[in-house]
Amino acid sequence: MKPVLVVLPFRGTARAALEALIEDLALLGFEARLMAEAGVPEDAYDRRRGQYHAEAFLGVARRMAGTAGKRVLGVTDRDLYAEGLNFVFGLAESPGRAAVISLARLRETDNVTRQRARAAKEAVHELGHTFGLDHCSDPRCVMHFSNTLVDTDRKGTEFCPSCRARLGG
Repeated sequence: MKPVLVVLPFRGTARAALEALIEDLALLGFEARLMAEAGVPEDAYDRRRGQYHAEAFLGVARRMAGTAGKRVLGVTDRDLYAEGLNFVFGLAESPGRAAVISLARLRETDNVTRQRARAAKEAVHELGHTFGLDHCSDPRCVMHFSNTLVDTDRKGTEFCPSCRARLGG
């Protein structure tokens, strides 16, 4: 059975990027449907940093997960950060049903194929956290922590055998 989720776009996220992500998630074994657009959380922007607090976006996804009864993957074009970190590509409940990713830094290339691959990897990574997976030491595993785009580009879109075993498959 395919994991079912809904993709929650935040205002300003390109429709083409969302549709591409849903296509790519389907190729990776997820059944994803697009929800109606959500507003950007009003209290999320940190003027001093020029970034948005990821936890505020995750909170919106968390509330939607409670309503939808499914996993929710929030997707935004805003640059996100978390306490103690300069930026994050995404954030998730672990375990839980809500996750969020940012496409902002994943587009630091004109190569659309690479942008799509990065978005898919970060989406699967954050969804892996919702299933209770931690970061993996295997640099090719999708659950490997991405500190840079080089890390994201190096890892694959799939779980390593160890992480797959923890998922029960």
